[in-house]
Amino acid sequence: MSGTLIRIPAADGRTFRGYLAVPRAVAAVGLVMVHEIFGLNATIRKLADMFAARGLLVLAPDLFWRLAEDVELTYSDVDRPIARGLNARFDYEGGVADLSVAVEMLRRMPECNGRVGATGFCLGGNMAFLAAARCDVNFAIGYYGTNIQDFLAEAARIVCPTILHIGGKDHTTPPAVVARILDRVAPNQNVTPFVYEDAPHAFCNVDRADTFRPALAAEAHARSFALIESVCST
Repeated sequence: MSGTLIRIPAADGRTFRGYLAVPRAVAAVGLVMVHEIFGLNATIRKLADMFAARGLLVLAPDLFWRLAEDVELTYSDVDRPIARGLNARFDYEGGVADLSVAVEMLRRMPECNGRVGATGFCLGGNMAFLAAARCDVNFAIGYYGTNIQDFLAEAARIVCPTILHIGGKDHTTPPAVVARILDRVAPNQNVTPFVYEDAPHAFCNVDRADTFRPALAAEAHARSFALIESVCST
């Protein structure tokens, strides 16, 4: 299964690209998937196809479009500094606005049954957390989100079922940061964090041999799909 590139209308009248993966079944649950700091690359498109193969209508928006066009970086030593630079310049408020547009666009598609969730990896994990608080999604799943600690005031606003997959050996969220996140989300019963003690950052990334942990990735994905099924089967 493979998707297609489409254009998403931004609030200011411009458009930005997104990757749409359509499942075989109609009236599907929608899922907006946000990329890592490496942009809308082949890895994210592969993940979108994987989730679509499980029956979800997936839209992966390019949230770096305001900084640079068509960002598709690899995990090489050459591209990593570029990715970090884009991440440092990323405007979260603009990103949330673009994410909200993508959610509503997906919800209106005839292939969607009206229920839409958000997920993401790395930068996208934080965006999924913000989507849960601000974008009127039905569920959210964040994979090893970076900088969630800077937005912990949003935790109290989350009213949809939300999962946070956290790596216990993630260099972007050291133990003290993980402890802060767990402490702030604990009062909200809508948020369920899972800490994978031996997991580094990007432990679900099949294209990074240095970080990919197949067993832990399978465990995290199983929990994600169980949440989606529980939320969207009622």
